[in-house]
Amino acid sequence: MQSIDESREHLIESLQQQAEELAQLNKIAVALTSELDLQRLLQMMTDAARKITAAQYAAFFLIPEVMENPTMPPETKAGFSLAAISGASERITAHFRHLGTVEGVGILYPVFWQGVSVIIDDVLHDPRYQGIPHGHIPVRSFMGVQLRARTGTILGAFLIGDTQPGKFSARQFELIEALGAQAIVAIHNAQLVARERRAMEIHASHLEHEVRERTAELECRNQELSRFATNLQQLHHELTEVQKRQMLAEERSRIAQDLHDRVQQTLFTIGLKADWAKEQLDPDSPVTGALRSIKQLASLGTAQVRDAIFALSSNSLPEEGLVKMLHTLIHDLRQSTSLEADLVLAEWTVTPPSHVEKTLLTVAQEALSNVRRHAYATMVIVTLQVTHELVMLVVQDNGVGLSPQMLQTYENNPAHFGLRGMSHRIEELGGTLTLVNGEDGGLIVKAVVPL
Repeated sequence: MQSIDESREHLIESLQQQAEELAQLNKIAVALTSELDLQRLLQMMTDAARKITAAQYAAFFLIPEVMENPTMPPETKAGFSLAAISGASERITAHFRHLGTVEGVGILYPVFWQGVSVIIDDVLHDPRYQGIPHGHIPVRSFMGVQLRARTGTILGAFLIGDTQPGKFSARQFELIEALGAQAIVAIHNAQLVARERRAMEIHASHLEHEVRERTAELECRNQELSRFATNLQQLHHELTEVQKRQMLAEERSRIAQDLHDRVQQTLFTIGLKADWAKEQLDPDSPVTGALRSIKQLASLGTAQVRDAIFALSSNSLPEEGLVKMLHTLIHDLRQSTSLEADLVLAEWTVTPPSHVEKTLLTVAQEALSNVRRHAYATMVIVTLQVTHELVMLVVQDNGVGLSPQMLQTYENNPAHFGLRGMSHRIEELGGTLTLVNGEDGGLIVKAVVPL
């Protein structure tokens, strides 16, 4: 017979256990109101089931439709999938995860297919027991509590086990059934949340589509307005630039004309007077050197004025191109030699292709190099004419020219590599290169390229 102290101790222990059980159920009830993630909630319930029953293992199985698509009606005789497991090692957990759907045979059959919750003190003595599959938990005590939907359809079950027989009591069975009822509420709430989330996603997608359409329309209209404003601004800018260019061209033309009519003529006259005065003096006169310097300065001033007139008169030409390069070539020739060299732009209708300009510049360089080295000339003139149909470049000097024999044989004579190269380059462009002696002496090199 128990003493009063033993009875009190047993009562206190029982009350503490009940308090802990109620605390676990209350924890789950609170989680139902705050936790919306079904997977985390099911794991929490599975952990609570193992703790309430003091079991070694607890698992929660559900039909796949609950986890994958809560709106699908469960089908009869469907397989069951592991939703959560508690107390198992990583190896055993991995084994259960790889099982896939479980059909439910042996001691699982009444729980999964007949909707009957069971407690088995020792599975080894149960006639329905079919043995332990490879890798399975060695369970002796077993509790299976089925879960039903409001319509009566079986959704899954709590499966709780222990390696010791006779482990579970009727009180624990009642607690797990209460926990199962809460699990049904959690699943139902998860289905409602999922439906609402999908409805919100569809609505948000529809709104996003409408926003994109309206945004695209606004962007299209903004682009049209922007293009219109840009066109107006560009038109105003072009008109302003045309007026500026016209005024600048007129002023440049006026200055160039004044330089030609006044300054250049004055410098030319100074040079003539210096020549005349030098001829009147004795060659040994100390003034002769000063007059020679005056003549040279007058010639330099004339060349500089000529460059200025060219720069002012060529404002309508491209900033870079054949004309500018030829002008630089002529300027360098005057600076490095005593030759009187000029560039004459007879006509400029269009800008030739870059490869044509490059070839003609090479021809001009070769021709001027020959004048400088072999012609014994004092003057050379480069003339350029560009029309819609052709480009013509002429280099003419007042030197000794070429012998008739050389004019006839230069294309086949390896000694005249430069002349042959000019001819071949022009022929590659479909043009012609002619070399003739001038009537008053010197050589005329004429290149014609069709456009």
